[in-house]
Amino acid sequence: MKGVYKTNKNVFPKLCIALFIAFGICPSMAQKIDEELFVQFEKHFYLLDSLIFIQKPNQPSLQSIKIDSGKAIHDTVYSLIHDKVEKQADAMKAETGLLISGQTYYRLDEGFGIDDDDALSRYTAKVQVELRWNFLSSSLINRQSRLKALTIQGKLERIALECERIKELINSQKEAFREEYDSLMAGVLQYRINNLRLLNDVQHYLVSDRSIATDELLKIMDEQAIAERQLVAIPKDYPAASQLVRPDGAVIKVDTASIKKHIAEKNLMLYDSDLQIELLSEKEKATNYWRTLNLSPFIRYSFYVRPEMRKSSNIDAGLAFQIPLSVQESHKRKVLKAERLQKYMEKEVLMSSIMEKVDILFMEIERANRGMAGELERINKLRTYLELRKANYQGHIGEYNFLSRIKEYNHFLTCWENYYSHQFKRNCSIAELQLFLPERSVLEFCTIVK
Repeated sequence: MKGVYKTNKNVFPKLCIALFIAFGICPSMAQKIDEELFVQFEKHFYLLDSLIFIQKPNQPSLQSIKIDSGKAIHDTVYSLIHDKVEKQADAMKAETGLLISGQTYYRLDEGFGIDDDDALSRYTAKVQVELRWNFLSSSLINRQSRLKALTIQGKLERIALECERIKELINSQKEAFREEYDSLMAGVLQYRINNLRLLNDVQHYLVSDRSIATDELLKIMDEQAIAERQLVAIPKDYPAASQLVRPDGAVIKVDTASIKKHIAEKNLMLYDSDLQIELLSEKEKATNYWRTLNLSPFIRYSFYVRPEMRKSSNIDAGLAFQIPLSVQESHKRKVLKAERLQKYMEKEVLMSSIMEKVDILFMEIERANRGMAGELERINKLRTYLELRKANYQGHIGEYNFLSRIKEYNHFLTCWENYYSHQFKRNCSIAELQLFLPERSVLEFCTIVK
């Protein structure tokens, strides 16, 4: 195998001496180990070095975070709500308050309960038709207020659907982050597990030869088991990482002041509270004593069939009225007013709750950014250290302990895993911020820190 490490006559003895230094065993015992095991270490070192020092680093970007701005709702549902509100408004405008009523009957006993001497009071059949207008129940009364209430109800429906849509969008985005995180973690875990398997093979040989105690083997087996459980828990198979120069990701700075200002002005949940308050105000205006009255001018036409006289008819005009002796509407208005004041207080509580949740997300993002920055610093320091170790080995400076070095690589890989863990938590927190930001994408408030 061509590369940094090239098997020669000096490698095998030097590795044997490494075992002597590592475990306090004699070189002759170390030489019992199969030379193929040393070749595996050599090849693995070359592979890791090629990934750490040869590949070009990726440029960090925000492309992995693709959160929709949440501006548009599904056109079909949105248009259906709009059409429904228009039809409700047309139905309300069509309330004329006009009513046609009528009655017709035939008297079976014309002499029952009437004055037989009065011919005009005797009839065998009667037909009566009446046109009545209850203008207080027509669309002319509180017209603008009722139309406005219908519009508000339509807006509340759209807001509810929009909030649900954004929640589904965020869950979908977090699932995409999870898949990205799984692929990155799997790519790094595979190298660390391979390192642990090599260490495990050496430890098993030494234990079987009764050269060392079992404490080190159990420790390695535990670490390998934990790493393998992590890898098995990932639902898909992903390739190993193609580079170990710089993690894929970026430290992101969030403009917290601008986000809070936008939330206070445009948040859908706060807007929903404003609309509910406005709707209660319109209902309060429409609730009054006059709505309970029934003042109906009418015109009535009557036609009579009399037994001893010719048929006759007459037209009457008048005013029908019903006046409730109650103050119930006054109490209803007080209830609506109390509910409106309650909504004001609930809005203040909601605002505090939203800002508290946003502050928690800001802290989680900052904590994750700090964690990522710290892991990135450790990655860079370990890379420099590993490069120095490689140079020393190539220059035959000092003795080389290959078991210690494989552990050093594992420290390096663990930093990568921690980095990706912080990145996943950070990205999910940024995605959750979108719930509080209508009309604009959360990415508009984010910048990459170089």
